[in-house]
Amino acid sequence: MKTITKIATQKRAGRYSIELDNQFAFGVAESVLIKYGLAKGRTLDEDLITQIKYDDAIAKALTIALNYLGHALRTTKQIKQKMRDKAVDEDIQAQVIAQLTQLGYVDDQNYANHYVATKKLITPKGPHVIRLALQQAGVAENMIEQALATYTFDEQCRIATKIAEKLAQGYQRESTRLRQQKMVQGLVNKGFSFETAQLVVDSMNIDNNAEDEQNNAKRQAEKLWHRYRHDESQQRFYKVKRQLYAKGFTSELIDAALLSLEQEEV
Repeated sequence: MKTITKIATQKRAGRYSIELDNQFAFGVAESVLIKYGLAKGRTLDEDLITQIKYDDAIAKALTIALNYLGHALRTTKQIKQKMRDKAVDEDIQAQVIAQLTQLGYVDDQNYANHYVATKKLITPKGPHVIRLALQQAGVAENMIEQALATYTFDEQCRIATKIAEKLAQGYQRESTRLRQQKMVQGLVNKGFSFETAQLVVDSMNIDNNAEDEQNNAKRQAEKLWHRYRHDESQQRFYKVKRQLYAKGFTSELIDAALLSLEQEEV
């Protein structure tokens, strides 16, 4: 048996140093101090000391988890990883997760629901990107499905349309065809299915008028004409023509743009 000869506060708030027989023995959280009624003059056997240390390890891990949760909602996997980074044993991790779950502080379904809601309203993303993020966060597939069920097709189309409108502004100098392709790809990159992205873009009136399309073709042609200025004349001509085709311009616009450039060099 050993006797508590001194209890002193540590620099860290809520932590106490325990001296047994006038020697430092271990530190404990205030919750553990109260739980075991630790006080000067009390005697402790080895089994009780071991249990106190174990409960204090849980208390420290719980503090790590609660501090982590204080900034945002977290999944079970994320909290375990945080404790693992702090070298918390797996059995203690399990004890902490059980406590947090019982208290309602950890709920993967609630996390998934909030995540989907956030990605619909604040930082718009499509369901594919959301699914991947939730999988990486360790959310079970059935919970992901339940959360994504709240993301209706109509909502997807409405949100995708807003994103597409912004994308359209950034591609105003492209040909209509290439502009549409880039908008579809942009929506796919944001997590929408190709079918949804194509449907949204097709529903939008983003066709350039004839004058804008002609000006875009000429602008692109001028850049390419300059890029290949060191090539032989015929090779230069075909390289520019091929690139303009790839950019979605029609034969008529390409021929007109090239004719204009050739005349300017005469």
